[in-house]
Amino acid sequence: MPTPEKGEHWGILGGTFDPIHRGHLTLVRNIQLKKPLDGTLLIPAHKHPLKSEQAVASYDNRLAMLKLAVCELERVRIDEIEKELNLSGYTLDTVRAIKKRYPGVTFYFLVGADNITQMGSWHKPEEILDELSIIAGTRPAFSPEQASGPLAARIEYIETTPVDISSSRIRSLISEGAQRNELIRWLDPSVYDYIVTRGLYR
Repeated sequence: MPTPEKGEHWGILGGTFDPIHRGHLTLVRNIQLKKPLDGTLLIPAHKHPLKSEQAVASYDNRLAMLKLAVCELERVRIDEIEKELNLSGYTLDTVRAIKKRYPGVTFYFLVGADNITQMGSWHKPEEILDELSIIAGTRPAFSPEQASGPLAARIEYIETTPVDISSSRIRSLISEGAQRNELIRWLDPSVYDYIVTRGLYR
């Protein structure tokens, strides 16, 4: 996997990835093509400051699924900085640590547009925007006016291919006994096999 080098432009996509699915990867691919970016760092959450975001699968299982999903992607790198440095889990702390680890690299924080409507609940969002630019992947029908608040005007919006799925929905499908042919619409087959082998989300 590549490493961010001085003078390059990279995206950062953080998340619980519980599990990683095609929506995450479509967002990355679309933004990498349209920006363009030299690559994207995927940063699995280690701690979860908000109780509502607690992971179901362990960090090690989520990391293993990430590795399976991106092993053939040339411009995507997994960075375990949150675990390695025992970071708080707040985006601001992670962004500052990443910038320190890779000096001279221009970073962009990648999010789905639905997250922009929740910016008011972020930890110190103004300081995040002072550290780096935020790129929001949007659905075709989305307009920036849908993102309320003064900070939303500072976001760059890029239209991405909609993938109507979430990790929580995938976990529900698995617990309800959904079959392989339904789930691999949303999951890399190797990730699906890993989930089944380890009995995750049952």
